[in-house]
Parts: sequence; structure tokens; C-alpha cells
Amino acid sequence: MDLGIQSQDLAIKDLFAPGQRLSMPSYQRSYSWGEREATALMQDLQDASELEELHFIGAIVVNTSGQFNSLEIVDGQQRLTTLTILLCLLRDHEPDPNFARQIQALIYDEPDPERGEPGNYRLNLNQLDAEFFRQRIQTPGQAERHDVSGDAQLVGSQHRIAEAAKALGSQVSRLDEESRRALATTLLDRCALVRVTVDNRDRGYQVYRVLNTRGRDPNAHDIIKTELFEAARFDREQANDYSAQWAEYEAVLGSDSLDDLLRQIRALHDRNPKGDLVSGFKRSVLEKVSPRNFLEEHMPAYVSAYMDLKTGRMGAQAVARGINDYLNRMRAIDHSGWKAPSLKFLMERGVADPASEEFFWGLERLAYVIQLVVHKREQRDRRYRRVIDAIGDDEVLFAPDGPLAIGKEEADKVRERLTGRFATFSQRRAMALRLNAAVEGGTTLPPEADATVEHVLPRNPPAKSHWLTTWSDTGRRRELCDTLGNFVLLTHQQNQSADRLNYREKKRVYFGPNGENPFALTRDLVDQQAWTAEIVRERTQILASILANHWKLP
Repeated sequence: MDLGIQSQDLAIKDLFAPGQRLSMPSYQRSYSWGEREATALMQDLQDASELEELHFIGAIVVNTSGQFNSLEIVDGQQRLTTLTILLCLLRDHEPDPNFARQIQALIYDEPDPERGEPGNYRLNLNQLDAEFFRQRIQTPGQAERHDVSGDAQLVGSQHRIAEAAKALGSQVSRLDEESRRALATTLLDRCALVRVTVDNRDRGYQVYRVLNTRGRDPNAHDIIKTELFEAARFDREQANDYSAQWAEYEAVLGSDSLDDLLRQIRALHDRNPKGDLVSGFKRSVLEKVSPRNFLEEHMPAYVSAYMDLKTGRMGAQAVARGINDYLNRMRAIDHSGWKAPSLKFLMERGVADPASEEFFWGLERLAYVIQLVVHKREQRDRRYRRVIDAIGDDEVLFAPDGPLAIGKEEADKVRERLTGRFATFSQRRAMALRLNAAVEGGTTLPPEADATVEHVLPRNPPAKSHWLTTWSDTGRRRELCDTLGNFVLLTHQQNQSADRLNYREKKRVYFGPNGENPFALTRDLVDQQAWTAEIVRERTQILASILANHWKLP
């Protein structure tokens, strides 16, 4: 009996095989992923690449009743669009023309005049975004351009595509040739999915609703809880008691944060914390700690310590306030490796420990140095692993060549990086918030504060604006726009008002009728009468020096 539904396990290279055509119907919403979701997918693929393991991206739903010789995407647009962006970037960075052609074959079929076959893009977005996606992403040589978001005429979804390409491109460009080739091979050969094919749209949305809304997919903490309860051999009454306690943890932390806490606990026990969280947690934690002991003694203490990390609010004592500042500054960073050593210190030694101030000062400095100059996750993990291993031995922990120390060669790289461009939103905001705490009269702001990064020189000056007159050199604008010297902090409302105004009008927004601004990073502009390339360069050097001195870089 034909039920009109078929499922098939496929590799990406089979889904995107020559002759295949996937189309986004006009009624579907446009691309909605942000930088965070796109880079998370790439990180998962990198982990699978390093471990030489399969990576499963889930199920997609397609409908055969759309255009002739085309599969209409019902569910899966965000993943397939992001994977196509990544394929285009890997193609554009690939030095071997033969391998580049293999990748291109998953993106586009060249026309065959002899057979009368036109060219065929493997993935076709909706009418709003299709042409932009073809010209600025799918066309060879275009995806690697990091200025794809520079067109002020782009609609929101096109900006999101451009920002995803920029974020992924930044990560791809940091990889060496061998790592890029391994990532591409993983994407082609070891990236799997289930394609669910239906014969009409109504049935497609029935499948979509079942997969996405009827019954919440289990989080990692749901599965780990089950493993713990089964291993502890609880009876029904005990299971109910511990389930209530576990539910309280989820209510206090939130589902995603509870998953993250378990990830940090695993990192404390596992010297190679890659791959699946659940299997890694079972192997590294539950083989060392009895399930009952973990639930009764370890978990409550971990939850309490993690709440301190999550909120940056540990108490009113002077030492606690200082450590709150370090935690809040680390919370703004775009990686989370600092959490595991922080968690261990708070669990084993506590905020009242005489060395706590020195530890968190050194850890915060290390976290920013890692963000700035250590790009490979494997190297980041090793640096934090050394800190974790030394937390019980101050002679090692605080040694001149210890895990918290910064050497001269690395310090030089940091100084150089501080005077360069910051291409991603998360890095720009982290650095602006960090500077606001370091400059004279500044304070530490938590990441959730109403503080946004404003580019004094706009990233996309409007046509006929004075910016294009005073900054006529396009290369110079691009070079200096995303440097520290061009950043100030404003509230969201101020930022929306300032946007792409000329400099004098911006200053009226910055300081208002009373000449005041709540952010220390912005206040030094109060007497600055012009905004030129020389001023931005000088301010960049000054701000970089402030951070270098604050961190006591050798």
C-alpha cells in the first residue's frame, strides 16, 4: 500500500547529486539563522572531521508535487542553505582545481548544449533571495568575499545570509589546507540525513508538525537523567523524588543551560571532550562517580556554582564583587572554554579562597587572549585543560610559565590583533564591553546590559553622505571601520537614532542636550571635533595599549 511517504538515508553528496534540484516555495519564510546557529553547525562538522566520525543533521521533508523535476523543501531550509554556504566557501578556498570541481558539482550543474540541458543550481531559494544567493554565494569566487553585507539595499534575509557567509568564511580562512580538506571530505562523505519525501504539501506539513511540534525532542539532559536513574537502579518512589529535583534544576537554569552545565562537567572529567555529549558523559563521568553520589552530592553543588557563572552575581562582599566583574567580562566572549575551570575553582576552593582574585584575573586575561589569537578549538581545549589540571596546586597554577601565564611571543600577537579588524558582531561587542571596563572611569557591564556597539564611521555610509567625502578611500574605510578606535557604546535607542548620520549629528545623539553619556568608552569623544582616519588609528593604538597594560602583557 502506497501511503505517499518515503524515507531514505542519504549523504549530503547524494542529496546534492548532479541532476537534483531543491527549491524553496515562495510561501516559505526566508533564511532566519544567525551567526550563532551557522557557526554551531560548522563546529559540529569540525568535531566530526577531527574524530573522523559521521555527523547526522536530522531529517528534512520534501514534496514531489512542486515544479517539474524539482523537490520542494517543506522543512530543512536553514540547514541546507547553511551547508550550501559552507560548500561554496570550501570550494572558493580549495587550491586543487579537481577537488574544487567536485565541490562545485554539489552546488551547480554546468549547462550541456549538446543535450539542450540548461545550468541547474542544486539549491534554489525563494523568489526574494534566489538571485542574491546565486550571484553572491553560489557563483565561484563570491562566497569568500567578506564584504557581502556591504549593500544597503539588501533585505533582512539577505543580510542574514551575508552575515552567515562572513562568519563561516572567517572560520574557514583560519583553517590550514589539510584541515579545510578534511572538513570538506566530512561534509561530502560523512554528513548524513534522512530525507522524508511526500507527494503533496498537506501531507508534507503533517510530517513537519510531527517532527517538530508533537512531542519535544529530548535534550541531552533528558537522556543523561535517564542513564543516571537506570544506573542507580531507583525504585519508582526514588525516581519520582529525583525527577522532581531534576525538574527544579531545569526550571532554575533553563533547558539549554542545564545541557551546558553537563557539558562543562564532562569537560572537567574528559581529557578529549569531543563528539556526542551523552556518550562522552557516560564514559568520562559515570565510570568515575557513582550515579547516586553524583545526584546527591555533586549535582546540587554544580548547579549552584553554574548559576554564579551564568548570572555573574555571587554576593555583595568585596572579593565577590571583583570576581563577578571577571565572570561578566568572560560571559561576553564568543567561546565557553573558561566555564569548566571556573566551575572547578568555585566547587573545590570557593570565592573566599585567598587565591580567588588572582585566579579569576588570570583566567579572564587568558580567555581574551585565547579569543584573540588561538583559533583552533583543539588548542583552546588544551590551554584550558592545563588550567583545570593545576587548580589544586598554586605553585604550578601561578608559575611564571604556568597555564595562566602569557609569553612574550603570544603577547606580541595579541598586541597586533588588538590593532586589527574585528569582523564578527560577537567579537566587536565583547571587545567594546571589555574596553568600557578598562578605560578611565569605566565599569564592567554584564552582556545583557542595554549597550550596543556603534561604528562612528558607519559600516555602510549612505549615498551622497559626508562620510563618502571625508572618507573617499574605500579601502581605508574597510580597513578602519571595524577597528577598536571606531567603536563606541550606546543604548539601543541611541544606536537606532545615530545609525548613519554625519559626525556632528551623531555627537548630538551620543551626548544629548547635557553633554553626558553613561558609557566610559564613548565619553572621550565629547571634545573630538572631527572623525578622520588618523584619529581612528590613534584611538585604536591608545585603546589597544590600555588593554595591553591592563592585562600586564609582557
